[in-house]
Amino acid sequence: SLGYHVRWTSWALHLAPGADIAERPLPPGHVVRAAEEAEHAAVHQVIDEAFLEWSGREPESFDDFAARTVLRPGFEPWHLRVVVDPDGDVVGAAHVTLVAQEDGSDPEGYIPRLAVRRDRRGQGLAQALMVDAFARAREHGAASSALSTDSRTGALGLYEKVGMQVTSTWLHRAIDLI
Repeated sequence: SLGYHVRWTSWALHLAPGADIAERPLPPGHVVRAAEEAEHAAVHQVIDEAFLEWSGREPESFDDFAARTVLRPGFEPWHLRVVVDPDGDVVGAAHVTLVAQEDGSDPEGYIPRLAVRRDRRGQGLAQALMVDAFARAREHGAASSALSTDSRTGALGLYEKVGMQVTSTWLHRAIDLI
């Protein structure tokens, strides 16, 4: 009634402790693994280009990307996951971290960024990356995993397909000032 409209909707999603995570097949010759240091610039490019498609922000510099990922205190190589194609090119990437829980329980795996090159989408690469990230987080003590997304990405269904459930919903509202 005050003239605000919904710009987009955001969701927090959770993969419950002990949830069954089915492996996702990759196209022939593709591999999911930890990113090598020489691939960090390619990982940045894949993630930044994907997020620029919908975010309406300026490109992120590699230095800013590195500060949030590979230069962040506590970073371990398993935190940065990639899908490489048969030629060894990075075509998808995910950043996974462990988040301490306030109640002292097991940490939670959290995926702050996941992206697949636009020309490689629809082949199951994002699902394979998520399944791999969740498995790596579990190997390092996570009981559950989480991420967030919003309606600008169109990715909610993707996350629900691997068994994640929405735990919170937010409406981002705005008002026209002109």
